[in-house]
Amino acid sequence: MRRPPVPRLVLYALILTLSVAIVIAASTSTATFGGYNIDWDGTSEFRELADQQSESQIALETTAYERSNTSETTAIILAPEEPYTANDSRRVRAFVRSGGTVVIADDFGSEGNALLSAVGADARFNGTQLLDEREYYQAPSLPVATNITDSQYTSDVAQLTLNGATAIDANGSTVLATSSRFGYLDRDGTGGLSPGDELSTYPVVTVESVGDGRVIAVSDPSVFINTMLTQPDNEAFATALLETHQQTLLDYSRAGEQPPLSIILLAVRSSVVVQMGLVGVGIGFVWAYGVFGRFTSRSIWGGLLEIVPEPLRDHFPIWLREITSGDEDTPTELIDEDTLLRSLSQRHPEWDETRLRQVMTDVLSERSRTEDDE
Repeated sequence: MRRPPVPRLVLYALILTLSVAIVIAASTSTATFGGYNIDWDGTSEFRELADQQSESQIALETTAYERSNTSETTAIILAPEEPYTANDSRRVRAFVRSGGTVVIADDFGSEGNALLSAVGADARFNGTQLLDEREYYQAPSLPVATNITDSQYTSDVAQLTLNGATAIDANGSTVLATSSRFGYLDRDGTGGLSPGDELSTYPVVTVESVGDGRVIAVSDPSVFINTMLTQPDNEAFATALLETHQQTLLDYSRAGEQPPLSIILLAVRSSVVVQMGLVGVGIGFVWAYGVFGRFTSRSIWGGLLEIVPEPLRDHFPIWLREITSGDEDTPTELIDEDTLLRSLSQRHPEWDETRLRQVMTDVLSERSRTEDDE
């Protein structure tokens, strides 16, 4: 096969590089806690874990709650950035009351508490940073929750490694995990222990019944981000939550912007109408291909060459002149000297035989060198 010239190869490489960059940009996100964010503060690894442990579904609209099998589904909401509307909250509340389990993880935002209230839960996120100067990972602002209550939600979990967490005001809900007894709330914002700060065990995970369902509150959504998921025993905790039911609903409806390519793929997966439309478009392309024939870059370019005046075409490189609009499967190697001589004579009747044979020799010599290079 004849190799394209170097400039064309460079162009192909640039097009390929640009295409890959566009696909990556369109399919990833930089949103904190984003399911398509592959950086340290994203939750792409948690999303992949959900795919492995259950039948997971990503929801960009709360209407997904209405289509879920509530008794077999756990919904997970991480640090919502925007408020749930009245209709959104109603869907989540109906999901829980009819038997669904929802995990709400938040720390210092207001939307987590608003949603807890809307679904009828009693637990609330305190909103003050939890520190621990005895049991921590790297710094007191990364406290380790050392007191874990045995339950289906904490199976194989001996501790949780937190990162910028708050505490939970349990308000009668069941506490599943607390800080060590050296934990305290930094109420004055000094970043250290101050007079009046009370050392105690502070709840960081709670569970309570709401209707026929369950609401689990986690005071640190960072437990699920890529850089913290591998710390003891965060992945075991995430796995236990995912394994409690056969299906998982990852609610990113209030988690900021999502990558456009992912939105398109989710729309295709969730809509039969869109799927049928794409099938129709595909059938249309196949039909058009069959009706109008094959249009290759070789035949199109060959047709364009036919428009170029013949004297100008004679100055083109031989590899370019060989492209024609005729049958591209006809091997050029079958053209013998007599055929080429007659063709040149017809194109240039003013040339004598000596000049025709000299030009023919040059053409065949150049073709031979090109084939040897291949």
